[in-house]
Amino acid sequence: MAGLLGTGVLVNWGGVVAEHEGDYNAWHSLEHMPERLAVPGFRRGRRAVAVDEVPAHLKYFMMYEADDTDVFISPPYLARLNDPTPWTQRILSAYVVPSRTVCRVLESRGRGVGGWLATIHFDTGKTAPPASRLAGLVDAVSQRPGILGAHLLEGDPRHGQQPTKEKRFRESRGDPDRTVSLALLIDGFDERATRLAGEAALGALPPGEREAATHVLFQVQHVISDRDARPAGCP
Repeated sequence: MAGLLGTGVLVNWGGVVAEHEGDYNAWHSLEHMPERLAVPGFRRGRRAVAVDEVPAHLKYFMMYEADDTDVFISPPYLARLNDPTPWTQRILSAYVVPSRTVCRVLESRGRGVGGWLATIHFDTGKTAPPASRLAGLVDAVSQRPGILGAHLLEGDPRHGQQPTKEKRFRESRGDPDRTVSLALLIDGFDERATRLAGEAALGALPPGEREAATHVLFQVQHVISDRDARPAGCP
């Protein structure tokens, strides 16, 4: 069964100060994702918003699928990170407790992108389960009614924390980038089914690991592919 498009993924959980939310959503859809998907090796991007009341730094989830993790340290991408537009500078300066991690895809099953997304992640430094335990959940979760797929990601500490200009703006409110060690993503076309799948995956973990996990249900707002980012007239 097909899954994510490539073996590298950049995941972000975060938020912006309330007065900039409308500007943030417009920026991310109209400038940021098209800009990123124009970088060679980027395949697909998405943004989602939390369904339930959550802390501000967990309100939004953003991710980019790429050919591999090396895309996120490639010269074209680093050039982009070191030349942020004025709109990017303004939005990144309004970020709240950013979490940004380059990940390797360990397991992925799927039939495209769902309208609902449950994420379970473990911040670096917290008690995380062995990857093999979560890998064992991917097949079972992806076969549940209302679910389109499940994906297991492992944070790659070698990538993603270069001292770029974008990072400087992103951390300008005093909160350094957080990273995650493991993340399980569950795609669904039904809200209740996706919520239950996330709860079931969380419930399969031992108590200590369950308490260390962060579980959020999101509604997907926008999905864009590399084809969408090509100039008009290009095949």
